[in-house]
Amino acid sequence: MKQVSTPESPSDEPAPAPDGRSSRWARHRAQRRIELIRTARAAVDELGPQASMEEIASACRTSKSVYYRYFGDKAGLQRAVGEYTVTRMRDRLEEAVRAAGTFEGTLEAMVAEYLLSIERSAAVYRFVVSVSPDPGRGRGERHRPERPKGERSEKAEKADGPQEGPAAEGRERYLIQEFVDSVSALLAEAHVRHSPAERRLTEPMLSYWASSTIGMVRGAGEAWMNTPDGTPRPSRERMTALILGWAVNGMRPPGASGAEAPGTPGAADPGPPPT
Repeated sequence: MKQVSTPESPSDEPAPAPDGRSSRWARHRAQRRIELIRTARAAVDELGPQASMEEIASACRTSKSVYYRYFGDKAGLQRAVGEYTVTRMRDRLEEAVRAAGTFEGTLEAMVAEYLLSIERSAAVYRFVVSVSPDPGRGRGERHRPERPKGERSEKAEKADGPQEGPAAEGRERYLIQEFVDSVSALLAEAHVRHSPAERRLTEPMLSYWASSTIGMVRGAGEAWMNTPDGTPRPSRERMTALILGWAVNGMRPPGASGAEAPGTPGAADPGPPPT
């Protein structure tokens, strides 16, 4: 009988050997980027949120062109520092939430950790929240780097690697809003976990309530952080207690003890407004 030969299946073919130089370069590039973010963060903490790229580079003892190559422009650097900063804040908040045993304890832990974060690095927080998409540029152009002429040469490109700014990453994200959304989700989860099933808010009311509460916390925290010099300001501990009281008593979810907020399941009908 004639033997019929069958081609080798793709899985039998030897896999191409990984390019060791490419892997090493990718690791070096990632490590270098994190190093630049950390040093920029420290520089902004010292110089203030208005620091320019040149001032940041000088404080970090490197050239401005290096920051342009890795981040594209100042907005790109702000986004990178923002991602690093809010990720750390979110991780600490998640740890605080896991350690809390009650709804009030969860909210108190979240408020305390948030105020600690913005008090500890107020300049960095302002640096991060000041970035927003440029409405004067199209969606496809919005994060394209805007470097001064001559900042990036072919020789420098080879030395420091390809640009890793927002244009290269293709990101269209506003990180602080992502942070607020994720914290709102944590609060909603805490309400569901600590409330009897028959008293839980359901969507979309749950999202409305969580977003309004986190919006109040953020607004109060930023107002506290921006208290003018010379104006008496409550301590962080006192401000935590104040915000907690406003959140729990002013916008109390169902299932917690105390007076119910109008409009929540189980609350008494407040009746028509007085005429």
